[in-house]
Amino acid sequence: MFLRRLLPVVSMLSLLLTCMPAPAQAMTAQQEVEMGRQEDEQIVRSSIIETDPLLNRWVNHVAQKLWQQVARKELPYNVKIINAPDINAFSTVGGYVYVDEGLLDFVQSSDELAGVLGHETGHIERNHVISMQSKLSVLNILFTVASLFSPLVYQFGNLAEAGVVAKLSRDDELQADRYGLQLMARAGYDPQAMLSMMRHLGTLEAQHSDLITKYLANHPPSNVRVEHLVGYPELDPTKVTPQQRLVQALSDADRARYSIAASELTALMPSLPNNQEALLKLGQMQLALGLTSKSEQTLEEAASVGDPQTKQLALSRLAAVQQVQVQSVDLMRPHLAPLRESLAAAKSQLEASATNITGRAEEGRNQLKALQSRMTALNYDVPNIGNVQVRPGSRLAAISNNIEAMGAALNLALSNIQAVVGNQGVGSLDPKKTYGVLEDQQLILRDLAAPLKDSPIPGTSAAIFSDYPTMLSELSRAQSDMLGAVDASRASALLVDGSISTLDEFFRQFIGIRLNFNGDINKQDYNTLLPYLKKSLDAVNAAAVAASKADQLFNMARSRQLSARITMLGIGSSPQRYASLRYALKQRFGNTGISYGAMIRDQLTPGEVTTASILAADKGEAIRDVIADAKAKGLSLVDEANAQDMHAWPLEIFMGLTYLDYTDNPQREIGGG
Repeated sequence: MFLRRLLPVVSMLSLLLTCMPAPAQAMTAQQEVEMGRQEDEQIVRSSIIETDPLLNRWVNHVAQKLWQQVARKELPYNVKIINAPDINAFSTVGGYVYVDEGLLDFVQSSDELAGVLGHETGHIERNHVISMQSKLSVLNILFTVASLFSPLVYQFGNLAEAGVVAKLSRDDELQADRYGLQLMARAGYDPQAMLSMMRHLGTLEAQHSDLITKYLANHPPSNVRVEHLVGYPELDPTKVTPQQRLVQALSDADRARYSIAASELTALMPSLPNNQEALLKLGQMQLALGLTSKSEQTLEEAASVGDPQTKQLALSRLAAVQQVQVQSVDLMRPHLAPLRESLAAAKSQLEASATNITGRAEEGRNQLKALQSRMTALNYDVPNIGNVQVRPGSRLAAISNNIEAMGAALNLALSNIQAVVGNQGVGSLDPKKTYGVLEDQQLILRDLAAPLKDSPIPGTSAAIFSDYPTMLSELSRAQSDMLGAVDASRASALLVDGSISTLDEFFRQFIGIRLNFNGDINKQDYNTLLPYLKKSLDAVNAAAVAASKADQLFNMARSRQLSARITMLGIGSSPQRYASLRYALKQRFGNTGISYGAMIRDQLTPGEVTTASILAADKGEAIRDVIADAKAKGLSLVDEANAQDMHAWPLEIFMGLTYLDYTDNPQREIGGG
C-alpha cells in the first residue's frame, strides 16, 4: 500500500474532525460571515498560510466544484492551506474552510480531497459551525500561550490547532460525512474515495490506537464512519446499479485515474460482459498500466462484440497496442555488468550514508526532548491577561499580533524539525526497525536490481535500463538532501533553544507591565518592551528559516525518489504508453509535457518530464523553457525547481499524485496486498 506520508498520530487527530462550537442563538447570514471573517483574521495571524500557486489552484479547483452544489449560496465559501504537517482540516462560520498541508500530502487523489472538503462544507451547510463570541478576543491568544507551549504537541500560538477549536458531536460528524458524500457525488467525484480516505485513516488508528484513545472519545472511529457510509445510497452495493458504476469508472478514466478505473472496469465485466464502451476503455487503461497482453485481449473482445463503428475503433486501438515497440536492449552480460556494479555501489553508499544520517537524526531527537523541558519551564512566565479588551491599533494589539506571529513561526519550525528527525522522517535501516525515507530509498534500489536477476529479462524492464544512471544519480542526491535536512534541523533546534531564552526575557518584562486607564500599555513601557520583542522576533525567525531549509531538503529528497518511481513504471518504454503520461499531465497541470521524441532526444526520464511539467505549471512558464534553463545551469529538474524557489513540499505532493494515477488500488490495500 502506498500511503503518502504517515505522520505522528497526534498530528492527524482533528481530521476526525474539528470545527468551532455553536451557541444557541440564531444569527443572520451577514452576521455569520462577519464572525467568520474575524475568526479568519485570527487564524491567519496565528498560522503560516501556504502561498504556492499550483497547490492553491488545485485545492480551490476541487473546492469550487463542490461549492457549486451547495444550498447556502449566500455564504462566500473560501479555503486556505495552512503550512503545517498535521493531517487535519477544519471549518469555521461563514464559509471558511482550512486544510493543513499534511492532509494534502496524505490524500491519494483529488477525489479523496473532495471527500474531506465535502465533510467540512457539510458542517457549515448544516449549521454545525457557529463560534462562541468569547473566542473572538485576541487576548485569548495571549491567555492560552502557556498551554500552547506543550511538550506533547509542540504548539505555540496556533489558534486553529491548540484547543481553542472544539470537537463536534458524533451525530454531527456522521451527518457531515453524509452531506459530504452527497456533495462530492453531485460534483462528479468518486464517492468510493471517501471510503478509501477513511480506511487510510483507519490504518493510522490501528498503528497508534493506544495513543489516540482519549482524542477519539468525541469522534466516531474510522471503522464506524465506514459502516455508516456503506449504508448510504451512493455506496450501498445493493442500490448502485452496474450502469451507475460504469459511469463513475468512465469518469475516473477520463480524469487519468488509470489504476482506479482499470480496477473498477475489471470488477464490472461480469455484470456487463459485452458492454462495448467498458471494453474499449478497459483496454485503454490496461495499456496505460503496461498490461499490453491484457489490453490486446480486451480490445479483441471489444472488436468481436461491437457494432461496425465500435469494431473499427477497437481495431484501431488494437493496432496501436500491437505496434508498441519496447526499446531493444542487448542483454549480453558485458552490457549488464556496469548496471550491476552501479547498483552495488549505490547500495554500499546508502548503507554508509544511513549510518551517518541515522546517528545525526538521533541527536536531533535528543535536542527536541531537551526543548520539551525548556518549554514546560517557560509556561510559568507567560502572562495571563485574558480579561483585557484589546483595541485595534493599540500598542497592546501590536504586542499581541507579534506574539501570534512568533507563535506561528515557532510552531512551524518545531513541526518541520519533527518531520525530518521524528518517527516518520528520514528513518533508519536498522533491521530491527526499518522505516522512513531511508527505507523508501532501500526499496527503490531493490526494485531497480530485481530485473537483473530475471532470466530472461522482461522487455519492459530492459526498456528503462538506459534511465538507470539518471535515477541512481538523483537517488544519490536524495541521500545528500537527507543528511542536509537533518543538519539543518539540528541547527534550527539550537536556534529554537536560543529563542526560548529571548522569549523568557521578553515575557518577564511583559509580566511587570501595568495597563493604563484606556486598557493599553503606556508609551514608556512600550518602548521598554520593544528591544526585548525585537530580539525575540529575530531569534524565532532565524530558527524558522533554518527549519524551512530542513523541510525543503527533506521534500527534495522525497521528490527525487518519486521521480525515480514514476520512471520505473515503464511509461517511457513506448510512445503509446508515454501518451498516457502526457494526458495525465494535461488533466492535472494543464500542459502535456514534451513529445516522446523530445524526451528521448533530451535524454530525460518520465520522472523528469513530470517534474518539469509541475514546475512549469507552478511558475506559469513554458515547459520547454524550464527544461532549457535547467540544462543551461547543469541542474537536475528537482534542483531547478529549488533554484526557482518552488516549495519542495507541493512538488512532492504533485509527484505523488501523478504516481498514484498509475498505482492507487484501494481494494488491494484492503486485502493487505
